[in-house]
Amino acid sequence: MATESNELIKIKKQIENLREQLNKAQHAYYVHSQPIMNDGEYDKLFDQLLALEEQYPQFSDPNSPTVRVGSDIDQSLPEKPHTIPVLSLDKCYNSSDLAEWIEKNEKKYPGQIDLTVEPKIDGSGVVLYYQKGQLVSALTRGSGYIGNEITENIKTIHSVPLKIDYQGDLAVRGEIYIKVDEFHQFNQKYADGLYANPRNLASGAVRRQKSKEAALFPLNIFVYEGYFSDKVFSDHLSNLIYLKELGFPLNDHIAYFSDHGKKDILPFAQGIQGELDAIEGYLQQMTEARKKLAYEIDGLVIKINELRIRDELGFTSHHPRWAIAYKFEAPQAETEVVSIDIQVGRGGRITPVANLKPVKLSGSTISRATLHNQDYINAVGVNIGDRVTISKRGDVIPAVEEVLEKGKSAGSFQLPLSCPSCQTSLIEDGAHLFCPNIDCSQRVLGTLKHFVSKGQMDIETLGDKTIDFLFTQQLVSSIPGIYQFDYQKLLDFEGYKEKKIQNIIDSVSHSKEKPFSTVLSALGLKDIGSKVSELLAKNFLNIDEIIKIANKNDPLIFSSIDGIGELLAQTIIEHFNNSQVIQLISDLKNAGLCFELKENPQQLNTQDLFLSETKWVVTGSFENFKPRDKAKDIIKQYGGEILSAVSSKTSYLLCGSDAGSKLKKAQDLGISIIDEKRFLEIIEDKKI
Repeated sequence: MATESNELIKIKKQIENLREQLNKAQHAYYVHSQPIMNDGEYDKLFDQLLALEEQYPQFSDPNSPTVRVGSDIDQSLPEKPHTIPVLSLDKCYNSSDLAEWIEKNEKKYPGQIDLTVEPKIDGSGVVLYYQKGQLVSALTRGSGYIGNEITENIKTIHSVPLKIDYQGDLAVRGEIYIKVDEFHQFNQKYADGLYANPRNLASGAVRRQKSKEAALFPLNIFVYEGYFSDKVFSDHLSNLIYLKELGFPLNDHIAYFSDHGKKDILPFAQGIQGELDAIEGYLQQMTEARKKLAYEIDGLVIKINELRIRDELGFTSHHPRWAIAYKFEAPQAETEVVSIDIQVGRGGRITPVANLKPVKLSGSTISRATLHNQDYINAVGVNIGDRVTISKRGDVIPAVEEVLEKGKSAGSFQLPLSCPSCQTSLIEDGAHLFCPNIDCSQRVLGTLKHFVSKGQMDIETLGDKTIDFLFTQQLVSSIPGIYQFDYQKLLDFEGYKEKKIQNIIDSVSHSKEKPFSTVLSALGLKDIGSKVSELLAKNFLNIDEIIKIANKNDPLIFSSIDGIGELLAQTIIEHFNNSQVIQLISDLKNAGLCFELKENPQQLNTQDLFLSETKWVVTGSFENFKPRDKAKDIIKQYGGEILSAVSSKTSYLLCGSDAGSKLKKAQDLGISIIDEKRFLEIIEDKKI
C-alpha cells in the first residue's frame, strides 16, 4: 500500500510539473509572443499530460492546460447574475462633443482630470470571474445584470489565464476578438462567408454548445478593467499594470492625457502622453492607424483616470459617467424588435427577419433587419422585445448588431423546426435551415419574383404586389404560367383596366427577347446566377448542348471552363439531369424564350472588345442609364467583366451620384474612378 501511495504521489507531481511547464509555454506564446519551446516539444508534453489525466482522473483539474482543446459534451448556457455593473458606454461621434464632455468634468473637478484613451475593440464582451487564483466562471455581457455562462468555451482561448497569482475574488472585463486576417481565412474556409465581420464570428463562437467546437475558432482576448475584492488602486493605470503582472493580455495602444505633468504609463503601451488639448490630434491619428491594426476597433474609450473621481461621479442606469466612447462612424441607431418573421426563399432557405420600431438611419427609415440564421441570432442573443442597435452593412443591408437591453423573453429567439409555409420538417445544411419541399408555396412564389425581377427578365409591370395577387388568385402558379395566362381575364378584377393589362402583355412579350444567359440565370437554379450563366452561354451554343453534355455525367467537361470548379460542375450536371428542370425549359422554349446564343454582329469583330481584361464595379445613380444595368450591359457587351464589390482586382469604378461605401473603398485602394460624363465620352469614341 505504501509503495502504491508513493507511486501515486510521484504521478501527481509529474502531472503538476507538466501543467506548470505547459502553462508557462502558453503564456509566453499567446500573451508575450515569445515562445520558449518549439511546437514539437509542446505537443509531446501536452500528449503526456492528456494521457496521465485520462489514466488518473482523481488528479483532474478544471483549469488544466488540456481544457484548451474543449469537450464534445453538450452544455447549456444558463443565465447567471453579474457581481459587478456591466453597463454600456455613453457615445459621441465628433471631437467637439468629446471636448464638451471633458469640459463638463473639468468644471466639476478643476485641475484634477487625467484621461486614458484605449481602443474600443469590436468584439464580444465577457466578464471573467476568479476565486482563490482559479477561473471559476465566464459570462457574456447579456443585459448588463445577467449574462450567459460560457466558461468552458472561454477556457479554450489560450490567452485567457486559467490560474493567477491573486487569491481574492476578482472580476475582469474584457473583449473577445478575432484578428482580421484569421477571420477572412476562417470565414471563407469553414463558414461559407456567412459572417459579416469578426465581431459576429467571435460572438457566435463563444456561444457554441460544445466547447470542442469553440476551440476551433481563432479567438483572442484583451482585458481592460479589473474589480478586486481586497486590493485598492488610486488610478486606472495602476489597475491595468497589475492586471498585466497577473498575466492578462492588454491592448498596448493606450494613451494618457493630463494638464499637470507626465505620468509613468504602462511600460508596454505604445500610446502617447500629452496635455488634454492634444486629444483631438490623437483621435485623428488613431482614426488612420486603425486601418493597419491586426484587429478591428470601432472607436476609442476615454476614461477618467482617478478612481476617486470615478466613485464620486458614479453611474446612470445605462452607463458610467466617468467614461465615454468616441465612435469613428455613426451608422447605427437604437430601436426595439417588435416581432420576427420567418421567410422562405426560392431555394428553400429559411431567413429570420426582425420587424423593428421604425427608426431613422443614414437618411432612411428602417423598419426591418435581417437576422440571417440561428447562429447569428445566438451570437447577438436577440429576441422579441429586446432593445437593440442596428446598422447598415456596407450602407445597404440593415442588420441587428447588439442587444442593449433584454425584453420579457429570456435567451435567444429559436427558429421553428418545420416550414412556416408548408409545415415540412426543415433540414440543416451548414449554418442554414432549408425547406426541402420544392412545391412549397413560398418557394414557388419566391421563384416567380426572382424570374421577373430587375436584373433577370426585368418584367417591370409584374412587380411583387402583382405577382402576389396573381399567385394568391391561382392565376399564375409557375414560371411558364407567366407566358400562358390570358391577362385579359384581369378585367374581372378591381384595379385592372385595359391600359394596365396591355402594358403587362407588352412587357411579358418583350421579355422573350432576353438573351440566353439572362433566361438561364432567371430560372433561379441553385448556384447558377448571372456569372455562371454567362460562362455557360459563351461556351455552349444552346441549352440542348448543355443538357446533352450534362447527361454524360462528366464534371471535367464543365470544370475545364475557367470560373467553374468541380463542385459547381457537379451541381450543373444535377440540374440538367433533373426532369423538372428539363420540363421547365421545354415549356419556356414552347413559349418562345431564347435558349440559344444569338451573337451580336458588333461582337463578332474582336477589335470592338476594347474593354476585355477589365473588371468594373458600377455604383450610384445615372442620368443616361436607367436602370444602371444598361451601363453594365454595355461594359459586358464590349468584353468587360462586372464585379459586385470593390477589391484590389477591380480595374474601374463607374460612379454615379449618391454613391456609397464602394466609392470610399475605391478611393482607399487607388482604383480608377470613371464618372458618367467620362464614360459617355469613352463609348462615344467607340461609336457605341
